[in-house]
Amino acid sequence: MATTVRTKSAVRLKRRGVLHGSFEPAERVPFDAADVAPLERAWNEDRLIHLPGLLAPEVARMRRPIAASLAAFERWRGGASFEDDVWRRLDPRSGFAPAGVTMDLGDQREIEKVYAHAVDGGRALARDLYAKLSWIAHVDNDHSLRIRFSFGAEALCDWQKETRRAPWSDRFAEALFPECAAITGKRELVLLIERLCARRVRFSERIIYNNAPGGGAAFHHDDESFQLGVVYAQLAGETGWFGLPKRELAEHIAAFANTSALRKLAGTPKKALRALDQDSDPTMLHVLNSTPAFTRRLALRGLFVRMQAGDALLLPSHGPDDVCWHAVYGLGERASLAHSYGIFARRRTAE
Repeated sequence: MATTVRTKSAVRLKRRGVLHGSFEPAERVPFDAADVAPLERAWNEDRLIHLPGLLAPEVARMRRPIAASLAAFERWRGGASFEDDVWRRLDPRSGFAPAGVTMDLGDQREIEKVYAHAVDGGRALARDLYAKLSWIAHVDNDHSLRIRFSFGAEALCDWQKETRRAPWSDRFAEALFPECAAITGKRELVLLIERLCARRVRFSERIIYNNAPGGGAAFHHDDESFQLGVVYAQLAGETGWFGLPKRELAEHIAAFANTSALRKLAGTPKKALRALDQDSDPTMLHVLNSTPAFTRRLALRGLFVRMQAGDALLLPSHGPDDVCWHAVYGLGERASLAHSYGIFARRRTAE
């Protein structure tokens, strides 16, 4: 059986009080625009694609807005008004007007949802755009935050039903967080994504992440209607990632089924594949997110990726069973800053 080699580059993973161990991250292979074939294979196989350092020049140029965003998250973590800061950060000439604020008392994670209309003079161009500030986790010992940009009724999934307001929601995100341009303005990255998707794309349903040390996101997927995948960019600090195809994750779970409860639930790859759809099963949740031996199993197979400032990664999505599942760990001594955008076809088709 393989063993973990303890070196100075090993990364200690601890999330929400659970110490998973120290592991060597996968090798950092620079992006080579002249050799995209390996990335095309990885995309078609639903594998995480790490692009180390691709955005480093953009991150250097955006150091001031990045620093401002980090400072803003610290204020919000301390209880400052998100609504007040939104309108303080927006340029009065941005073309967005206040449209109210709500707080969903039924969602323990939601802090504030700030609404805006895109306007031109007295005329509304797009109504009910929003920025929602939330805690990432339900637990008190994870202080990670995120902001999601979308529009309309969230519970009714309006963003899946229409595309007209999506570009306005994206512009709302750009007006509040100018560092969006580090991703959308990176020509090599956009061209790579469009080659992998074989179509022109837009980046919508944007999320700004502020992962706190010892926090992060549990194993999950981003398979959504019309969404082709996700592009994630680390702009400050570090995060640790595990990412692999759902079918491969099911194989690991079946091989790891070392208790009677887990064998009954997921003792074969087929059972495990279906069990992954039961996102509230406590046995499955414990194995995926709170079992160091399972984390170690994935790390020893080269599936642990260390994201540093200037790195980007891609998460393909081809369907419910053909999607890259992933988990995130907050690293370092301070909260980090990252942007995550859904990848969508520029023009929606029947396909």
